[in-house]
Amino acid sequence: MVDHTEKTNGAGNRQAPRYVAIEEQLAQAIRAKTLPPGLVVTEDPLARLFGTSRTPVRKAFNQLALNGLLERFEGRGFIVSGASEPRREPVTREMLGLSNTTATKPPRVGADRIARAFEASLAQALPFGQFRVNEQAAADHFEVSRTIIRELLNRFQDRGLVRKDLKSHWVVGPLTALDIQHYFAIRSQLEPLALQESARLFTPEDIAACLARVQDAIGHKKKLKPLEIEELETDLHVKLLSKTPNRPLLRMIRQSQIALSVNQVFAETVGSRPFNASLTEHSIVMEFLLRGSWDAAGQALKEHLHLSAARTRERLMSFSVFPEPVLAGYLRPFQA
Repeated sequence: MVDHTEKTNGAGNRQAPRYVAIEEQLAQAIRAKTLPPGLVVTEDPLARLFGTSRTPVRKAFNQLALNGLLERFEGRGFIVSGASEPRREPVTREMLGLSNTTATKPPRVGADRIARAFEASLAQALPFGQFRVNEQAAADHFEVSRTIIRELLNRFQDRGLVRKDLKSHWVVGPLTALDIQHYFAIRSQLEPLALQESARLFTPEDIAACLARVQDAIGHKKKLKPLEIEELETDLHVKLLSKTPNRPLLRMIRQSQIALSVNQVFAETVGSRPFNASLTEHSIVMEFLLRGSWDAAGQALKEHLHLSAARTRERLMSFSVFPEPVLAGYLRPFQA
């Protein structure tokens, strides 16, 4: 699946995907004959010259071949069209029209830059069955290396979003009502403990800011965006737990919070109004925290999680009436 979506640079301006810029540079050099007919070009040397991974170079080659500017050569590379015999010589920056002052290396596309989009696409598949994640297809989609995709998948595995099957293939889903029950049983015991240890280390101003955001959301006249709902969930279930000195406790909590992904998908499907009851419960917890009533806050959080478990199971069941969304091309229906 080729991602033709425009990207945004740090200044907020839209810029073309990296492979498009490489394709245009190569096309210009071929037409100017600084890349002469018959010249053999391969991915690795050009990737180094452009300061990028092989993936965008491969995409550029394939597009240039479709346009007749390159031809496949012995299955190992491409040859510039227009000659009967291959010509082998190193490709230089000058041949590509890249001056020594040209900044050809793009900002490093690290795991953190694609993590949110990758995670959202996996979470979207959770309620609809079991899918295998194709690493190379994901790398091609995001124009990164397989190493970065693997790094993120390992991260998501730690949080319970993906797992490996017996053949070491990455698998996502299905998430069942019984899974929800088990996860919330863990959360209802562990999150109140972390909250009582952590929240007292926050300033009253920090807690008041979280409470103000929840109260503003409850009184909101229009639907909240899914990202706004995610931020409100993060305040209570991540941020206010984060200062506990018990790091293993936090790790176990994160591994049991996969249900937050279901709620995110639900918010994107039906909107924010069904979350008002949950946000009201958030505000009760935070009001207790603001008073310094740590035990009462922990008990309120436990009750909130009990109610949330029932709501999340209902949301999961409601997905049966929705058609399966168009999932990313790197998610393949699982076949045992």
